[in-house]
Amino acid sequence: MAINFGETFDRVKECFQDVNILTLLVPKLDSVTIIRDVQGKIRLFLEPQQDNFIEESDTAILGALLSEKLGNYYGKDIWIPKNNNDAYGTLIDIVKNDRLRAEWDNELVLPRWYILERHIAKQAWTESRSSQLPWSEELVYDGHKPAIVSFFSFKGGGGRTSALVATALTLARNGHRVAIVDLDLEAPGVATILLPDSSSDVGVIDYLLEKPIQKNDWRLRTSPISDQILLGEEGQVIHLFSAGTVDKNYLEKLARLDFQNLVMSDLKSIMKEMLRELEASVRPLDFILMDARAGFHDIGGLAITNLSHGVVMFGTQSRQSWTGLTHIIRHLGKPEIDDRLPLILVHAMAPAISIPGRGKELTSFREQAYLVFKENYYSESEDVPNSNDESAPFLPIVMPYQDSLRGDIALFSDDTVLDELDRVSNLIRIMTDEPYSKIAEKLCEIFQRKFNNLDESRS
Repeated sequence: MAINFGETFDRVKECFQDVNILTLLVPKLDSVTIIRDVQGKIRLFLEPQQDNFIEESDTAILGALLSEKLGNYYGKDIWIPKNNNDAYGTLIDIVKNDRLRAEWDNELVLPRWYILERHIAKQAWTESRSSQLPWSEELVYDGHKPAIVSFFSFKGGGGRTSALVATALTLARNGHRVAIVDLDLEAPGVATILLPDSSSDVGVIDYLLEKPIQKNDWRLRTSPISDQILLGEEGQVIHLFSAGTVDKNYLEKLARLDFQNLVMSDLKSIMKEMLRELEASVRPLDFILMDARAGFHDIGGLAITNLSHGVVMFGTQSRQSWTGLTHIIRHLGKPEIDDRLPLILVHAMAPAISIPGRGKELTSFREQAYLVFKENYYSESEDVPNSNDESAPFLPIVMPYQDSLRGDIALFSDDTVLDELDRVSNLIRIMTDEPYSKIAEKLCEIFQRKFNNLDESRS
């Protein structure tokens, strides 16, 4: 009977329950690493215990079992280190450095079990979170560098981009220096909210393609947002680094960016350098807010896993939304307690106060959040915070559906339309009030900034 991709690990474990393998091979093993290649096929790397030698007859029996259990999913390769002069010594080091402990591994019992997934895409969503950020958390909490925060939603249409702009406005109007980076390259939208004309913008997509070719001849340029109607009389300028200009060349640029990610695999280092250059060009900054595309997109995963000091995560009370968010929460949670990414959970598209039965949905989302975090974010040895703990990441900020923010939002005046000032002023009032102000306050609390920073920003 044919098996599927998701059953392969279990079939490997079944092979190691065979009486011959338990008797002849398992007592000699220090570890078993299951390597699943880019096609999904399984190979094994076996490490013997010290002073033990694995016979070819042992692996022959195992190979026959794997072939029987895995069928076409068996890559017909069992790899054993030979000696100190092994020609594959460098590759062995790579395997040991990149593999992760299997979730079923019992650290008290040999052999140890590891998993190594080999793929050319979605790696940011499957690998451990990097500790090599564009700059360290210590510099952020000391106030010497800005906190980089990704805004992420698994499902689109939840108001993520408008919430990011609202948070940036609130922070800037309270004296914080903010930059926005639009990483939603497939559907860029921040520039259309803040700029009346973005036809000459160069942005993220241009940097990622041009910088590797032109090197130091290419300079990052932001669009300053300084309208007092938006920022108030004492607010700070917002620096926008857009996705780029969506013109006749944009799709061609995007296609080449996908190639660069899959084949050259150097987007991570380029994006880190991009953020360093952004910070250097408009410093000082308190926050860099990044709009990450919805879903399991490579750049969104890279932003969260390798570039951010915190994440604002948007979800709705739906099965689809929770399926995706659960994976993200698991990815960013246990077991490294001290290395967890600070999270802010937002219940997006929540029913308005006037909607009958509103309380039931709010309660359901809150209870689901607590259970998902309890099972996936915290380790078994931890005391999970009380479900009403306002400092806990699972207690959501409720963001009701706003009809006035539906469709295109333009935070600039059009002199050809009557009452434009009133329209923009009304939008700003909505976007700098709750719940958006709560997101801004929470970010200031997490990263040890004063929420109202106007007095210090004057100095």
